[in-house]
Amino acid sequence: MSVETVLLDFHVTPCLDDLVYVRDVATVATCVAEALRQDCLEQGCISSAFSYSAIYSGPKDCMFTIKHYFREGLITLSIEYFKINQDDALLFDYAEVERLERLVTRNLDADYGASLPAIKRCLPKSPYLRSSDDRIMEYKWEKLLFSERSPYQLVEIFSSADFGNCLVLDGFINLAESDLVYTHNLMCHGKQAYKGKEVLILGGGDGALLHELLKEKPKFVTMVDIDEAVIRSCKEHMRSACGTVLDKMETDQYKIIVDDACKWLKTYKEEKKQFDIIFGDLTDIPVHEGGSTWEFVRTVVKAALSLLPVGGKYYTHCNGVNAKSAVQYFEKMLNSIGVPIEIAHTEAHVPSFCEKWIFYQLTRKEGAITEDVNGDAAVAEEDKKVEAPVANGADKKETKEEEKTEPAKEEKKEEAKKEDAKKEKASPEKKDDKKGGAKDLKDKLEVSKEKGLTKEKSTVDKKVKKAK
Repeated sequence: MSVETVLLDFHVTPCLDDLVYVRDVATVATCVAEALRQDCLEQGCISSAFSYSAIYSGPKDCMFTIKHYFREGLITLSIEYFKINQDDALLFDYAEVERLERLVTRNLDADYGASLPAIKRCLPKSPYLRSSDDRIMEYKWEKLLFSERSPYQLVEIFSSADFGNCLVLDGFINLAESDLVYTHNLMCHGKQAYKGKEVLILGGGDGALLHELLKEKPKFVTMVDIDEAVIRSCKEHMRSACGTVLDKMETDQYKIIVDDACKWLKTYKEEKKQFDIIFGDLTDIPVHEGGSTWEFVRTVVKAALSLLPVGGKYYTHCNGVNAKSAVQYFEKMLNSIGVPIEIAHTEAHVPSFCEKWIFYQLTRKEGAITEDVNGDAAVAEEDKKVEAPVANGADKKETKEEEKTEPAKEEKKEEAKKEDAKKEKASPEKKDDKKGGAKDLKDKLEVSKEKGLTKEKSTVDKKVKKAK
């Protein structure tokens, strides 16, 4: 069962004459009734200074709306109907939709007509997913093999004739059995040597990257993924992509850790452990700047880069080529991340994504890592000490200004203290209260502080005189 919506549109000569545009709407309604082989009843109309609309009911509880934007000469036709099965469809196939489009175009004497195949709605599982730049893509799922909402995301695996079994996370396609090109581009297959290398995978719960890496004979691979449901589902339904690597959590070649990647990055940093190559196979780079996802991405990338030796590699995926803002924001973040790196990227068309994807290759360069202050890289204390001589001239100017203003500040403090002494004489009761205990101690401390300030004042006065 589903609800289907058929959309058509036409272009006619713009006209402000209400007799003309009302007649055009009636013409379209007559064509629909002819195509459906049954009379349709007008249920109401809406008129404004910019458009005229009419709503009709028809067979099998269908309804359709015709809207005429008469100033622009645009007419839209939206037909909605309930379908129990294919035999019960109001419009049996797209060929019938095209026949209706030609019929209306001819009767309106329109410049052109256009139509879309029926949009399928209200299904238990929608066949529609979005591209990286929010274009609608329809997939033909044959069967839902796995569905579970983990504490982190909705994990689904569908079978399809086009791409094999497909892993879908929160409504976005993550990987399909057809997508070896994705894994090979992420790992720079054929360009990067892995033999004898210590490798860390952040994410990668589908097991495809781990499976391909082990073919390259690395020294050891550690994989950290937070979602056990992804690992479990792919072990059962994505075996052509992951092989047998998810059958065991640890061997002498690799170890799979089900935990938070950020936690382990922190642990490895405390242990001063380094990796030759680190993969970021986590979330896609978000399209809009700001927000918690961007903070997460920045934290992960910077922490991972800090675990690399000079010449070490960080490989990650970004987003589709049409998600231009995401790519720009990501490069902007990399350039201000506070770690000396060389940035490169490659592109490849991924079959199940139905679009070209961007992959980044970051190489750690020599140089100090700067600490983050409020999300921005700030120079660490050691670097500040090195840079101090450069700013010597400015420091001298600031010191002279401080020396000039210091005597004036001391004079104000002395005047304030004289006023306090007068007040104390005027109220002897308060003075007696200060004797003994913590109050007496505080009074003594203030006296000693006053003496220290007086000495400091005389020293500053001498410096000022010498400067003159």
